[in-house]
Amino acid sequence: MHPPLPVPPSPWYPEALCVFQEEEEEARLANMPAWRRDLLRKKLEEEREQKRKEEERQKQEELQREKEQSEKLRTLGYDETKLAPWQRQIILKKGDIAKY
Repeated sequence: MHPPLPVPPSPWYPEALCVFQEEEEEARLANMPAWRRDLLRKKLEEEREQKRKEEERQKQEELQREKEQSEKLRTLGYDETKLAPWQRQIILKKGDIAKY
């Protein structure tokens, strides 16, 4: 009898996806010679590290953009805490608009 096929994890549980991918990766690596497995592991680790650095860079850019927007609102004389999101967007797009 054949072993049951692995069921891909649900998209609602991203941590399950990581576990599934790791198990799938280990199963694939188990069938390779040791030297090739080591090379592939190193490559996969480098890819993960590169992906992590890219995500970190994007987070930093997002934080910087938010900081710049807050600074722009302050220099225009607006209290960011009293603005609705749609007001904030309009002000940032159009710049200083008359305050009545």
